[in-house]
Amino acid sequence: MTSWKAPLAAAAALLLAAGLASPASAATRGDFRPVPLPFFWPNNYLYDVDAASPDSVWITGTQGAQFIITGPTTGITIPGNPVVRRWKDNAWVEYDLQNASRHATITDVDAVGPEDVWINGEKTHDSGLRTPYVAHFTGSSFTQVELPESSWEGASLRAAASGVWLTTADDFYRRTGDTWTHIATKPDVYEHRSYIRADDDIWVIGAASMLETDLLARHWDGQSWHSVPMEQPAAPAPTITDVLALSPTDAWAIGYSWSTTPDTPVMTHWDGTAWTNVALPAGFNELTKIVQGADGTLWALGHLIDEPAKPGLLRYSGGTWEKVPTTAVPNRSNVYASALAVVPGTGALWTLGSVNIGGPVVLTDG
Repeated sequence: MTSWKAPLAAAAALLLAAGLASPASAATRGDFRPVPLPFFWPNNYLYDVDAASPDSVWITGTQGAQFIITGPTTGITIPGNPVVRRWKDNAWVEYDLQNASRHATITDVDAVGPEDVWINGEKTHDSGLRTPYVAHFTGSSFTQVELPESSWEGASLRAAASGVWLTTADDFYRRTGDTWTHIATKPDVYEHRSYIRADDDIWVIGAASMLETDLLARHWDGQSWHSVPMEQPAAPAPTITDVLALSPTDAWAIGYSWSTTPDTPVMTHWDGTAWTNVALPAGFNELTKIVQGADGTLWALGHLIDEPAKPGLLRYSGGTWEKVPTTAVPNRSNVYASALAVVPGTGALWTLGSVNIGGPVVLTDG
C-alpha cells in the first residue's frame, strides 16, 4: 500500500514560490534551494539521492535510532527505521518496503527508470544480526531481492540501464533474470572504492593493505585482473570516495587526503594507458561524488573550505574542471554535501548532505 506524505497547503505554496515546480536553465545550475522534508524521527540521516525523471527523484537514509543507557558506562543502540522517499507531484511519497519496515538503513538508491528503482542497505534483525538488504521497485512497492550466500558480510548494488550488479566482500555478480551470476572474485587489494560499468569493465582502486597509503588500481577485462599504472597524488595518504567509468578508456576517481591541514582534494583520470592526477580549481578540500548527466556533462561534488555554507560543485567543460558558483544553505554556516543526481530531461541537480545545525538538507536547482 502507498502512503502519501504530502506537505500542507502552506508548504506546497512555499515550493512553488521557491521555483521548484519549474526547472532552471542550464546557465543557472548551482542556484540551490532547500526542498522541505517530510517528518522524520530524531537522529535522522540521508545518504543518497538519484533521479529518473522530475517526478521520480529518490532519497534514502534512516531515522529514529535510540541509545538506551543500561549502566554507568554501558548502553545499547536500537537501530532506526529506513527512509525511502520519492519526490512526485511536488510532494514526498512513501512506499512499503518488504521485510524492512523497521530497524533498517538504506544507503543507496539507483533509479533506472521512473518505476524501475533499486535500493540497497542493511537490516538489523531482532537477534541483533545485521544482514544486507536489496529491494526492487516496479511501481507500487519495494520487493526484497534474495542475495547470494557470499553477501552475508555486506553487499552494495549498482543498477543502470545496461545492467544490475552486486558487489560483496569478495565477489562481483550480475543480475540475470531472477538470479545472480558470478562475474569475478575480487583482487587482493584493500579496497577504497570499486565501480562496475560492464561485465568486462570493472575497477577496484585501493592500497596494498590497510596500513599502506599508496594508491593502486586493478582492472577486470572479463578474463583476468590487471594492474595498471597510477600516478600518486601529491598529497599523502589519499582516500578515494567515488569512481565513475564512462568507457574502457575513460574513467575518473575522486577523493581527498586527510594528512594535510586542511584536507586536500584528489582527482585522477584513466585515459586507457595510465591514471594521472587532474588539476582542480582552488577552494575545495574534499570531493565526495562524481556523476554524468544524460547530456554527457560530468559533475563533481565536494566541500568548500573558503565558502563552507555552499555546496562545492565542479563541471567538466572544454577539457578542464571549472568551479560552478552555488547558493549558500540558508541559516547554516557549513554544509557537507555527499550525494548528487542529475534529473533526465531537465538537467536539474539534486544534492543532499549534513549541516552544522539541525538534520540533513536536500537541495535542488530545478
